[in-house]
Amino acid sequence: MQNESAVEKMIDVVEDFSFPYQNAQYQEAFRIWRRKKKNPYAFQFTKNPKESAFSESQAVGTKSPSKVEQVVLNRMGYLVGYILICYLVIENVFDKIAVLIMHSLHLQIEMVTLGQSRLYGDENLIFWLSFLTNFLKYLIPALIMQSALKLPFQVSLPMHIRKPSLLIGGIALIMLLNIGLGMFGVSRSAELEKYRLISSAVGDDDHRIIIYILVAIFVLPLITELLLHGAMFQAMRQFGDMFAVVTTAVLAVALTHNIWDALRVGLVHLTISYYLIKTGSFGTVILIRIVHEIYMFALFCMETYEAVYSLEWWLMLLVPCILGGAVWISMFLQRKQVNEPMKENITYLTMQEKLTAFFTTMPMVAFLICCVLLMVITAMLT
Repeated sequence: MQNESAVEKMIDVVEDFSFPYQNAQYQEAFRIWRRKKKNPYAFQFTKNPKESAFSESQAVGTKSPSKVEQVVLNRMGYLVGYILICYLVIENVFDKIAVLIMHSLHLQIEMVTLGQSRLYGDENLIFWLSFLTNFLKYLIPALIMQSALKLPFQVSLPMHIRKPSLLIGGIALIMLLNIGLGMFGVSRSAELEKYRLISSAVGDDDHRIIIYILVAIFVLPLITELLLHGAMFQAMRQFGDMFAVVTTAVLAVALTHNIWDALRVGLVHLTISYYLIKTGSFGTVILIRIVHEIYMFALFCMETYEAVYSLEWWLMLLVPCILGGAVWISMFLQRKQVNEPMKENITYLTMQEKLTAFFTTMPMVAFLICCVLLMVITAMLT
């Protein structure tokens, strides 16, 4: 735990918390949410050294501040663990139930399980069922998360962008990551399964491919980020921005179930979280994620259509990346916004104690074990 001098500097974990990159509406709405009585997911324990008075809002007035923080982190671990188990259930069960129902209605679709489950039949049904499964496995947990946490909209999804020029750095960095890491593991990436469905199920001359690509690039990323960088991320920030960044990245890697995607996904989500904090806007998350999807789709096309050595493809990918990187480096050297340090709010527990309290709850442990098993199984079957 923090040393005594650090603790004494902490007078009020609600009022003393400051998010310099968020607007005043966000700050006040967050404080109001944290002050609410009987809010089980808000760390609102306060201490006034002059009066030695402790808040009774958590009904644990005799406990130390560090103990109260641990209790709230345990509650968050339970909530997020159960919600992500719901994600796994939808991911692994929903399509099978849907196939049984559609098969009973004499629709041309069926699932064959030979190591990995594969859909066969009508190409439209295959694509839209796969899309619906991916859509619901993120949307339903995201809605449950928002309903449980009851965060104000301006906190869970802040849209005001502070210093839009910072987006240049985020977009350039995500392009560099995709070029540097995506090209080496693209053939084994589970993230590209939605594009493989398009390639195998829809002919090149079919106008529907445009709709499918737009859905895969623009709709699914939005729903994905609602879960990972929406209410959950913002609620985690009450324990410090670094804690929110680390936990979100770990959970994002766990959700991939693919060892070949782990490093890239982790770095992508660290980048997205960083620029979410720096710009103060969920809109930044969406824009960076869409650029990421566009680059991954381009890498997939290069692999699928044997255009790896095509000068036109490489120019299309590298020129925007080089230009964006040059602008980002120029901003950095001039010591503009990119070089601003992130302010870290201090709480009573160390980072290790926070992570332990969050990740060692029973549902979170069960979720992580399931993800590891799925990752091992996937690695053995590919």
